[in-house]
Amino acid sequence: MSKNRQDSYIFCTSLIRANENSMLPWDELVRAAEADDFKSAMNVLNERGYGDGKDLQNPRDFVNMLTAEEEKTYEFVFSALPEKSELELFKYQKDYHNAKAALKAEFLGIDSEKYLVSGGNFEPKVMADMIRERNFIFLSTEMKDAINEAVELFGKGRDPQEIDIILDKACYSEMLKSAESFGNLFLIGYVRLLIDILNVITFVRLRQIGKPWAFFKKVFLEGGLIPENLFIGGYEENYQQLADKFVPYGFGEIIEKGAAKVKTTGMYSLLEKLCDNKRIEYIKDAKFVSFGIEPAAAYLVAKESEIKNLRMILTGKIAGTPKEVILERLRKTYV
Repeated sequence: MSKNRQDSYIFCTSLIRANENSMLPWDELVRAAEADDFKSAMNVLNERGYGDGKDLQNPRDFVNMLTAEEEKTYEFVFSALPEKSELELFKYQKDYHNAKAALKAEFLGIDSEKYLVSGGNFEPKVMADMIRERNFIFLSTEMKDAINEAVELFGKGRDPQEIDIILDKACYSEMLKSAESFGNLFLIGYVRLLIDILNVITFVRLRQIGKPWAFFKKVFLEGGLIPENLFIGGYEENYQQLADKFVPYGFGEIIEKGAAKVKTTGMYSLLEKLCDNKRIEYIKDAKFVSFGIEPAAAYLVAKESEIKNLRMILTGKIAGTPKEVILERLRKTYV
């Protein structure tokens, strides 16, 4: 449990439960995916409150619609929380993304604005200004140290990949420390799962492009449940044999099917889908929590997945992707 008393979440959890009813169940996603065209798919979503019933003038306006939905989700959840700091860790990824974007733009001599994203603990422009001015007074010690290290290393080797490596390690380390500081096992478990997923995907990507295991050691994220030596020891094994070793950590199918498909086809869609489904399966435990931070955290993850599904559907409709292919790519739903 969180350090907050359980009864302080009665109001928050009640609001979350009520809003869960407006989330898209699987059959509604299928309806949208099987619609004949973009407009028909949007009609399905309009019925569920997306787009406020407006007829989008430009099909690509749906990007703005989904961005607005994500922002609305965060505003709603954080307005309901009795202690907002408990879920700020969900915004760290966007803060660190903006820090990376601002640094790279600076080093390349370009404007960072179009690479920044909203939804972090800091407004995108504020983060970009802090990076440009090297004014880190409002940043965490971990983030400040990571930025300084990235700047120093880039100055020596001019390798922008170093920026990603250093800031990614700091991001997930800070997320885990934040979850642990509140002592909530659900949040701790979720961050550890997220780290494991990222390590698995990185492991498969590096093997696919022929990077040596020494490079994987360099980018490996600490804090997950899958130990580094399991990855390193299996770096040369085929995925069918390796899958058995990942079963105790719940990643057997992901390695056996998802990673193996990358090996044979070069396509990551199944691997990423199975990893996203694993996150949804994890957060479903929040349904059994009467009152607490868990339903709010699960709602954020579930809405993120829902928006990802809608992005795939609408993008597919614009591109003329066959319905069967769109359906195959859809992630599990929370409701």
